[in-house]
Amino acid sequence: MPIQTDSETWSNASSEDSIKVEINNLLGGDKAYSIKEIDDHLVDEVPHLFPSSLTGSDAIEGAEAARQSIITNILEEEYWRSGASFKYVSGDGDAEEGLYYTLSGVGFSPVAELDDIKTDVDQKSGILRSRFKNTESKLGDEIAELEERLSNLEYRFHEEIGRY
Repeated sequence: MPIQTDSETWSNASSEDSIKVEINNLLGGDKAYSIKEIDDHLVDEVPHLFPSSLTGSDAIEGAEAARQSIITNILEEEYWRSGASFKYVSGDGDAEEGLYYTLSGVGFSPVAELDDIKTDVDQKSGILRSRFKNTESKLGDEIAELEERLSNLEYRFHEEIGRY
């Protein structure tokens, strides 16, 4: 039976990023992978995870860079949460030179845990992100007010010197 998207059931439900799940499955073993290797695996094994414009022979220009950017963002978030680690490999031996990623399983970073805390069930983001958004909003309002005041002062100045 369908549920309403504005219901409490929907709001309290968890959601998973399919690409993130696939990356975690790949990195869950005893091997480390480069971004390119992760990208190649996802395109070859589960191409439906990406929009068709980012895979196949008709892919748009820059599709590989776009996919790798998505993968990098996911790995960066995992690293932030101490769930992933990386090392630079110099290229000696079997591996190509570059960064290689694996899941470290260390656990959550305390700051990441704080960011996940929500004071309200309906809140879309954690406490830290919400505070930054509120601060940005207040700054935007203050900037607009200051610009208006500056414009008024500029007008009054020109009026005083007789330009208007």
